[in-house]
Amino acid sequence: MAIYMIRHGKTMANIKKYFGGEDEPLLSMDEGTRRDLIERVGKLPISRIEASPYKRTRQTAEVISRGLSIPIEIEPLIREIGLGVLEGYTFEEASEIYGDELKPWLEDPYREGPPEGESLNDVYNRAETFLKRVREDTLYVSHDGFIRAAISVLKKDITQFFEWRIDNLEIVDLSAFAH
Repeated sequence: MAIYMIRHGKTMANIKKYFGGEDEPLLSMDEGTRRDLIERVGKLPISRIEASPYKRTRQTAEVISRGLSIPIEIEPLIREIGLGVLEGYTFEEASEIYGDELKPWLEDPYREGPPEGESLNDVYNRAETFLKRVREDTLYVSHDGFIRAAISVLKKDITQFFEWRIDNLEIVDLSAFAH
């Protein structure tokens, strides 16, 4: 069974290296990128799109939806890892502001999240729940962190989370990672 996920398009947070929040918008896509995206997705055997509730994923899904006339639904389970107080800041800025409050997260990101954020174990559990209900006919528009968590679930090891990086607009077939 193929399970297709795609990371949203580029944002200013991706370029300037700060932690993007829920309202971080997608940057404008040039016509070539838009055409390439629609062509690549058009080759997939999908009839539905589910997007994270974040603005950048909804906007990416809308580009695909308009190009292929496929309906979009919102799926909260595939939202990005909650980074709490870090959102809107670079790592350096957050370190200056929150200092020692970040120490538990930096020492053990599997069990601790940043203040008001999720730990990697939290997002792993959310990815497990998501993978129990995935559909083969659906493209899931999500985020680098969540897609890596889903891969970790399929590999049955959250410590592998840091082994992957998902590029903007990269399509990942999660079934390639299943045992």
